[in-house]
Amino acid sequence: MNLDTWLPKIPKVSLIDLRSVFSIDLRSLVVFRVMLALVILADLALRSADLTVFYTDTGVLPRRDVLSISGSAYWSLHHANGEWWWQALLFVIAAIFALCLLVGYRTRLATVGSFVLLASLMNRNPLLLQGGDQLLAVICFWAMFLPLGARRSIDAAIQPFRRDDPNRLRHAPDDAQPYFSVATIAVIFQVLYLYTFTAFLKTGDAWTSRFDAAYYAVSLQHFATPIGHWFSQFEGVLKLATLFVLFVEFVGPVLVLLPFLWPRLRIIGLLLLASLHVAFGLMLHIGLFPLIDLTSLSLLLPGALWAWLAARRMRTDENGNRIPTRRERIIIHYDEGCTFCLKTCLILRELLLPPRVRIVTAQSDPRIQEILERENSWVVTDADGKTHVHWHAMAFLFRQSPLLKPIGWVMEFPPFMMLGNILYRWTGNNRIAMGAFTSRTLPWVPVRLRPTLAGSILALFFFYIVSAFNVYGMPGLRGKMPKHVDHVARAARIDQRWDMFAPFPLTLSSYPSAPGKLRNGETVELYPLTRSTAEWDPGEHFYPLFEGYRWRKYLGRVDSHKNNVVRRAFGDYLCRSWNGQTRARDTQLATLQVRFIKFRTNTDGLPKERTERMVWRHWCFKEFAPKDV
Repeated sequence: MNLDTWLPKIPKVSLIDLRSVFSIDLRSLVVFRVMLALVILADLALRSADLTVFYTDTGVLPRRDVLSISGSAYWSLHHANGEWWWQALLFVIAAIFALCLLVGYRTRLATVGSFVLLASLMNRNPLLLQGGDQLLAVICFWAMFLPLGARRSIDAAIQPFRRDDPNRLRHAPDDAQPYFSVATIAVIFQVLYLYTFTAFLKTGDAWTSRFDAAYYAVSLQHFATPIGHWFSQFEGVLKLATLFVLFVEFVGPVLVLLPFLWPRLRIIGLLLLASLHVAFGLMLHIGLFPLIDLTSLSLLLPGALWAWLAARRMRTDENGNRIPTRRERIIIHYDEGCTFCLKTCLILRELLLPPRVRIVTAQSDPRIQEILERENSWVVTDADGKTHVHWHAMAFLFRQSPLLKPIGWVMEFPPFMMLGNILYRWTGNNRIAMGAFTSRTLPWVPVRLRPTLAGSILALFFFYIVSAFNVYGMPGLRGKMPKHVDHVARAARIDQRWDMFAPFPLTLSSYPSAPGKLRNGETVELYPLTRSTAEWDPGEHFYPLFEGYRWRKYLGRVDSHKNNVVRRAFGDYLCRSWNGQTRARDTQLATLQVRFIKFRTNTDGLPKERTERMVWRHWCFKEFAPKDV
């Protein structure tokens, strides 16, 4: 019997196919780098609103209490000083690193600095952390092993081979640009671990038999958005949504990794995974989590997608020759012999324009040379041959960038144009000093694209650590994790557990209250967004009762943490906040309570059961302590 006549054909997979699956396109790294930098900046901006409260010794968690709830493995530069100015300084330094990462300046150093300060910030107050913070830390960690500055960066603009020939291209801009290393294999698996392991951890009957997990999620009044709350009336749709979440979390990673029908199945898998985050972001208040997830998925965008987009933009003549676009017909003219001018033109082209835009000396064209000498300015000619000089030329180039075009419009406003021309004239008059400055700050340095042996060995080791940490985090293996895996993962801040709404979703909606009593017996509300009286109506949505998702996460830990140090520190903070102000002695805060009011979700259509629990009683002065303490 010839088995080939009836057995299905199994497509052959070569090493080349597998290399494509585990490669990352350099253009995808550009998208990832920009998104990562923007997410870090957004995270710093949101955290800075509560800098004193969450990160100083006068806040809710002084440094002396951190070790008792987190352990010695979690190092932090933020522990060096407990005053606000030190925390603010580290925030500013972290923002500078993120901005350097955004434009690709000293990219490797910027990535390392961003990770170190991000891990340090997370370790300073672990009570604020959610799954998105874990993911941000691990993708920032793996970013240190990737050539994030290889394209569309300041580093890529000022490579040595462009010093003598600024128009030299090492490859056609539309060609595939894959980067393959041990680190690319590791980071692809790392991104997919989020979905695979959270799916395996969803073992509760709300996920496996009743399929009402999505209903419980959008019924959480302190999580759900108005859109999510509206969907809570459609139980049948939400059962399908529960099944869809499980399907995507199990099947999406498989589609991403399959070498068959490449890259169509990968794109389908990425769209399915991205759809989860769009839905979560619309229905639940979970902060930056969806944006962090989408940032991680951008790493997996195949190079074929960029080639397809380039082909759609390309136009050819009747002979099949490529027709340059209007943007590609721009020419930038600089003053010959001015290295600072050349570097500036290279950077502007790399960040704003297509790679085929020509950079030439003004002296090569008598007409342009005459304009340069008359205006004492560089010259930019557009597709129609019109010339632009001074700050107008700068604004024109910014307007050519699809993403930065609004900045170009702003640059043309009269006040900004006046300031820009003043800056341009100052720079032109100090070209020698600027040349000396940029020779130190913008040296001609090549971008390394070949992974080193040491880097590959290190990436392989950490790939083993994160894989083992996830496997040993499964329910049946709890408590069996090898110590070296646990210690290394925590010290490197790549420890992770993807148990969002697992093994089952929350069923209790809650909000806090903190009634206090003054020395004179008067009762006051220490938590300003709620009231402790029974007749007070919190409204349908509880999220406005928290000052952001960090506060919600922190107060949730005050409610649930096993260590009373957390509640005691919160009580001390409330005492300091009230009594630190100038008050008469009889209006000083004497005692307080921390209470949580909860409403249990049910699927019977009945009103939610309301309960109230006091989690902590605190006294601001020893004289008010209970006699048995």
